[in-house]
Amino acid sequence: MSDRRFMPEIGDDLPPGERPMVAVVRAVPGHEDRLAAAIAELTTAVRREPGCREFRSFRDVAHPGTFHLYEIYADTDAFRAHLATAHVAHFFTELAQHSTADAGALTQLVELATV
Repeated sequence: MSDRRFMPEIGDDLPPGERPMVAVVRAVPGHEDRLAAAIAELTTAVRREPGCREFRSFRDVAHPGTFHLYEIYADTDAFRAHLATAHVAHFFTELAQHSTADAGALTQLVELATV
C-alpha cells in the first residue's frame, strides 16, 4: 500500500488539454542512490503509460540528492489514471523511505501563450 501523504489533490479547475507538471524530490541524506534507483524504475514504467506524453527525470548537478521530474500527461484523466497505477503506489512507498517529499513536491503548470 502506498503512502497517501504523497498523493496530490487533483481539482476540477485544471485547464483542459495536456497536463504538464514538475516535481522536486530531495533524498534523505545517505539515501541518494536508493532514491535515484526508484526514480529510474518509475521513469521506465511511466513512459509506457498510454496517457504519458513525456516523463523525464533529472539529478541536480550541484545538489546530487535533489531530483527533478518533468511530466506531461495527455489530460487530467490521464494524470488520474497515472496516480492509480501499481508503479506509482510502489514509488510512493519508496518516497516514504528515501525522501523528504510530500504532495507539495508536485507543481501543476500551465503553458504560457506564445506570440
